[in-house]
Amino acid sequence: MKTTNTALGFAALTVAMIAANATMAEDGNVGDEVPLPPSSPSDTSGGWLNGDYLTGDWGGKRTELAAKGFDFFAYYNAIVASNVGGGIQQGTALAGDLYMGMTVDLQKAAGLDGWTFNLSGIDRAGASIDEDVGGIYSVMQLVGGQTYFLYNLSLEKSWADGQYALKFGRITATDDFAGSPFYGYYLSNSFNGQIRAVLLDGVMTSYPFAVWGTRFQYAPTDDFRAKIGVYQLTEKMFDPDLHGTDFTFRSSDGVSIMAQLEWDWRWGSKPGHFGLGLNNVYFDMPDFDSDTTTDTFIRYYAQLDQQVTQERMGSDQGLYLFGTLAYTNQQQPALVPFQTSFGAQYVGPFAGRNQDRFIFGTTFGKLSDDYAAEQVSLGNGDPDYEWVLELGYRIQLTKFAYIQPDIQYIVQPGGTGEISDATVIGMQFGVSL
Repeated sequence: MKTTNTALGFAALTVAMIAANATMAEDGNVGDEVPLPPSSPSDTSGGWLNGDYLTGDWGGKRTELAAKGFDFFAYYNAIVASNVGGGIQQGTALAGDLYMGMTVDLQKAAGLDGWTFNLSGIDRAGASIDEDVGGIYSVMQLVGGQTYFLYNLSLEKSWADGQYALKFGRITATDDFAGSPFYGYYLSNSFNGQIRAVLLDGVMTSYPFAVWGTRFQYAPTDDFRAKIGVYQLTEKMFDPDLHGTDFTFRSSDGVSIMAQLEWDWRWGSKPGHFGLGLNNVYFDMPDFDSDTTTDTFIRYYAQLDQQVTQERMGSDQGLYLFGTLAYTNQQQPALVPFQTSFGAQYVGPFAGRNQDRFIFGTTFGKLSDDYAAEQVSLGNGDPDYEWVLELGYRIQLTKFAYIQPDIQYIVQPGGTGEISDATVIGMQFGVSL
């Protein structure tokens, strides 16, 4: 069994489980795929177990620092998973991700109106069973860059009552583009984080690999936003030995330009959201089945989610549906030129379990004809598509701790049909420290 991980993860889980045995919270907030610090200090009026953090309020210091503009955060998430049938071979692995840092409201801290400073780091450890499964999509979304990284080192300025916002520094596109809170509840990275096809070819900068970049947002109303981001592309951004501290610009660097439009609405009292975006890349990307490269690449994507049932007026409990689509007609460098996902989540499925979440998702990825031709020439079969289904139940133990049993079924791992369909059972758990 591959079990490399940090001791912090096990200590945090043990304390959280002890807390959960004492009482189970009816609402919670841990587990979103993009962990962000709260906008206000932790509510400690109901005692430690009803607070937002495992480490509590630090004897009141956390609230005191937040009032001065300093919000500290730390999140630990881990996955243990086993390939119990099909795939290439059976296997079990454990992986974990510690994300921590601070956000400084510079208006409160230094009198700089509208300015925010962000600093964060990541420590990833462990391994995956992806090689045992043999699929295109990882079944353990916490794997990738298994070391420590400097992540966010940025400044952001907003003005005109938040209509305009400019962020710049060491950032990634996944903080602002092609994502949704709904995607963070899945263990398969065919769903988790951002629309996966947009990331697969390494041309959308992503957590935990920060680069130089800037993002501008225009929000003329509460229900419409337009974003554009420009990000450095460099062959060094994935280098584990540099730990996110390669600040160099090189003549071989490329650029990724992200653009996205977003609309929010209410269907009665039920919220909905639609996003439409593209990634325009200027970077030498190797073509499949050829010695040539593609230096200009574009991919389009769309995403939609809607609450369709509601326990009561204005409640977040009920059934939510979401769908995504990603497409490019440039099959020479794109592993998955077409991908679509559908998901359903029910928040509060049982009485007294208001923030538990039942999840289902399915992703279909059509593999590139050029990639297929290359694999045929190498004698690796003729890949066509990979199809992933996932079912899980998120148990919100307290506001700061959750645990989630989960099962995945992967149809045609690797896309060729020569690897038998795989069944993966797993569990994800996490705490807000």
